[in-house]
Amino acid sequence: MQQGTASMIAKLSVCLLLSIVVAAAQNAPAGKTAVLQVQNGILNTREGHQAFSDLESKFAARKAEFDKMQTDIAALQEQFRKASTTMSEEAQKKMARDIERKTKALNYEAETAQTEYEQAQADTMQELARKFHAVVDKYGKDNGFAIVLDVSNQQTPAFWWANAMDITNDVVRAYDVAHPAPPPAPASMK
Repeated sequence: MQQGTASMIAKLSVCLLLSIVVAAAQNAPAGKTAVLQVQNGILNTREGHQAFSDLESKFAARKAEFDKMQTDIAALQEQFRKASTTMSEEAQKKMARDIERKTKALNYEAETAQTEYEQAQADTMQELARKFHAVVDKYGKDNGFAIVLDVSNQQTPAFWWANAMDITNDVVRAYDVAHPAPPPAPASMK
């Protein structure tokens, strides 16, 4: 008899659980589904264009310095190659050390600049993403979306969607209204 009672209680528990799930599903707000390409959206906002353009400008001067250093090293290497037969052994060693020293300095400076550039990119993207998320949140609520999937992330399990579901351009326009880009910084004169 106890086995029958336990079985009946288990069946009633399952029925109760199913009725709770069905009731919750019926009471859940109905909404639409949308897809969004977050990375493209962020980069296509006016503020995103401006921020990354400013970042490129900021690091352009350093790139020019590295290009000049590379040209200087190449010239030294060519000079060494041409004059190595007429130079003394001591002069050859000195020039080889000079080339090696300058090459190491260039590599170190280039790696440091690359790390700084990547960090500045990540910081900029993170700040823009924070603002973009707030705009997506408001846009989704205002337009009755229950879920917005980021399809720019390869981890999102979305394989196909109708183009009408892609709200990227609408969110970019909403972002540009909510966060107008500052005017471009004047080009510095050197």
